[in-house]
Amino acid sequence: MDSPTVFCRILGPIAIEIDGAPAQLGGPRSRRALAALSAAHGMAVPDEYLIEQIWGDARPASVVSALRGLIWRLRAALGPQVGPRYLRRDVGGYALTIPGPLIDHQQLAARVAGAMGHLDNGHPSWAAMDLAAAVALWRGEPWEELGPAPELIGIRAKLAELHDVAVEELQAARLALDDPAHAGPETARAVAALAEAVVATPYRERRWELLALGLYRTGRQTEALAALRGIHERLINDIGIEPRRSLRALEQRILRQDPDLLLPGPTRAARPRNDR
Repeated sequence: MDSPTVFCRILGPIAIEIDGAPAQLGGPRSRRALAALSAAHGMAVPDEYLIEQIWGDARPASVVSALRGLIWRLRAALGPQVGPRYLRRDVGGYALTIPGPLIDHQQLAARVAGAMGHLDNGHPSWAAMDLAAAVALWRGEPWEELGPAPELIGIRAKLAELHDVAVEELQAARLALDDPAHAGPETARAVAALAEAVVATPYRERRWELLALGLYRTGRQTEALAALRGIHERLINDIGIEPRRSLRALEQRILRQDPDLLLPGPTRAARPRNDR
């Protein structure tokens, strides 16, 4: 018998899919246990930490037995081929050992990295496919069942940044799919998505840069300049920083109607973090 296909989702509510169907993981305590195990990236999790994540101060009298029973039910929910294989007991505690490529947050990172390479090498259609798949993986805050866990602040910020990059560079790929001088449906689609993206995350300069470029290519120069000037004022007035050099350079290029803005070419210039 072939082994079932397993996929773990932590970008939003915890879920494990087996052959494409979601396993019935049970109630909030089972889901918190599974979230805590998945956040350990395959390492064993001590019983005391699991107990704290599952019950907090409301732990039952026989809490160790309760933990054993909860893990047994989780294994049963995953099935006889998946449960014993991926939910194991080790000397340090329990471990969830689903391989990284079968977990959504590692797929997110891999797809974004691959798409950046496609953009750099002049393959926007391949980049768009990878980035659309990356964006689709995101369903909400990673490991949301664990609440504001201090130990997850760093990895959550890193994953949120990857998601933001995927949103932005998907639109960059779409802009590159059309002839810039005769902007078509992909450009219109990118402009619409970027108009929403700048509302959702208003201080990310990359999406304003792409929005202005898309507006300019659709013949809306005045709106493009208004967008750039708007983010300029917002950055200075709200958080006290100047826009990065690439944003200021784009404004000048639009003002002089630089013909190179309507030539085919990469839409992702190098963007060092200190581009100020």
